Amino acid sequence: MPLARHIDPEELVERLHDAHLTEGGKHLRKLTTTSHLTPYGTKYASEVTVPKYRIPEQGAPADTVYQLIRDELDLDGRPNLNLASFVGTYMEPNATQLMTENLSKNFADNDEYPAMMAIHERCISIIAQLWGVNKGEKAVGTATTGSSEAIHLGGLAMKRRWQEHRQAKGLDTSRPNIIMGANAQVALEKFARYFETPNLSRRTSTRTPLAFS
Repeated sequence: MPLARHIDPEELVERLHDAHLTEGGKHLRKLTTTSHLTPYGTKYASEVTVPKYRIPEQGAPADTVYQLIRDELDLDGRPNLNLASFVGTYMEPNATQLMTENLSKNFADNDEYPAMMAIHERCISIIAQLWGVNKGEKAVGTATTGSSEAIHLGGLAMKRRWQEHRQAKGLDTSRPNIIMGANAQVALEKFARYFETPNLSRRTSTRTPLAFS
């Protein structure tokens, strides 16, 4: 039977916390779960409470907080099995190690991290060559946190070029129309909604180029 909407799940967990335990069992649990070695067993057995929506009055052991959050994240799907949102790719452990070692660097602070910025520029050059940049052309690019952000930035650049082209001809630029194939990334629909591109056309042909009209 599903839970009724008026039931508070946090209150339910609190009641289950002490359910079916004898006084001896409670005493034993207190001895084991408050140890710095085993501060957490499950959410039902832990003596440490960490509120979700406010700063707690007292701190909790780092490994306890880690385990609590990790258990919640276990409810998510596994990226390697995700065939719906473009994240099911394999990455070498060395790449993961490099990212972990450089998480504390501020990518916007060019003066403080010149080596990282140089690698950034080389990556833009590599991608430009991959996409067939011609001699004398200047490639422009930037790093993003994911494909959706990249699509939004690319869409904005494309929209600005379209507006400039229309303005040069004295034409209206208030209602652009973005055309894409049926297989286009779903973030393009979000781009159309968030960045004032009210007209969205999807073509059934997978060869339809992405374009403004």
